[in-house]
Amino acid sequence: MRFNRSFCAALLVVLAMPLGALASGGYGYVMHRAHARHFFKHEDRGGVVYVMSNNSTRNSILVYSRDFRGRLKAVPQATALTGGRGGADNAAIDPLGSQGALVYDQGTDMLFAVNAGDNTVTAFDTGPQGVALRRRDVVPSGGYIPVSVAVSENLLYVLNAGGSGSVATFEIGAHGQLEQIGAYNLNLAPSATSIPFAQVPAPNQVVVDALSRHLIITHVGGNELLTVALNDDGVPAGSLVSTLAPGAAPFALQVTRYGTTLVAEAGSGSVSAFDAPAGNLPMVVTAAAVGTGQSATCWLVAGDNGFAWTSNTGSSTVSLFAYSRTGQLQLVNAVAATTSGAPIDLTLAGGGDFLYTLDAASGQVSGFRVDQDSGALSPVDSIGGLPAMAGLQGIAARDY
Repeated sequence: MRFNRSFCAALLVVLAMPLGALASGGYGYVMHRAHARHFFKHEDRGGVVYVMSNNSTRNSILVYSRDFRGRLKAVPQATALTGGRGGADNAAIDPLGSQGALVYDQGTDMLFAVNAGDNTVTAFDTGPQGVALRRRDVVPSGGYIPVSVAVSENLLYVLNAGGSGSVATFEIGAHGQLEQIGAYNLNLAPSATSIPFAQVPAPNQVVVDALSRHLIITHVGGNELLTVALNDDGVPAGSLVSTLAPGAAPFALQVTRYGTTLVAEAGSGSVSAFDAPAGNLPMVVTAAAVGTGQSATCWLVAGDNGFAWTSNTGSSTVSLFAYSRTGQLQLVNAVAATTSGAPIDLTLAGGGDFLYTLDAASGQVSGFRVDQDSGALSPVDSIGGLPAMAGLQGIAARDY
């Protein structure tokens, strides 16, 4: 028997919101809130950054310890096999065409990875310090070519990009075991059911909205966002609703603390913003195709401080945006940072004080300190030694 997830999630959103947020939505307030957040922030004791090899023979998770200054150190003895096969043979860069191939969930202290090469998903217990990964389960993904996962409470959603596209729902057990409790067919134009496959036009990422009432999925092939309501058990049910994106090729997305959905549009080098889904209605655009001036704006991450960053794979840069609680969006700096070759996925760490990009062409992780008042990035660390042009995909972080 599950709790009423919608009520609990709504209550948590209200309790987590500063009192001033109920009355203010401008960018000036974002700066004020950043000061308050920094003042009350717990001391950062470091953490762990994870990278998925996506190797087509033996997929594995590479582990890097992070100190409180943001510096990374490889921990090769902690490398953990997923027990599945990755999809690196599909392309040298971005072989899965997705964000969320590797996800850490703070609520369960677990790490989830897709194995696109053999249609499975792996669940790891990250342990007390996050370094010693313990594989808890490897299960069929419920479809073909899993590319993205999302977690909501004790449920795991797996987006399968192959075939006609599908989302499988799994319950996460007390010991990390996964049990499939739902399957939802997206009924998209059929694609391949094994690698290689055309990864870009396939469905690209799945997330859960702020109130855990809907799934939201990007689909480049239809230039659209797809939404489906969740029933009381958290399983997708009912009709699939399409919302056309203002820009071209909606690829990655993230839901902000205010419930706004930010979407990176790779084809137009832009970001759009949408109100939270309502019932079975299309999503409402609140900011349309705000351009970065960069090439292949594919991946996106949003902090709780009112700022969001995109990795621009074709330009090897990171762009900075400011967002408000009312869904306004403003480009702050088109080139907030320069990375090494072809940054793809990116992640925040240290409570949002650090940002790391996975640079697939150079086999490097680039690190940056985040200024909480302005969102500005300054280099703190870069670490190489990863296989370059070898199909790396997925980066996630856990704090101590």
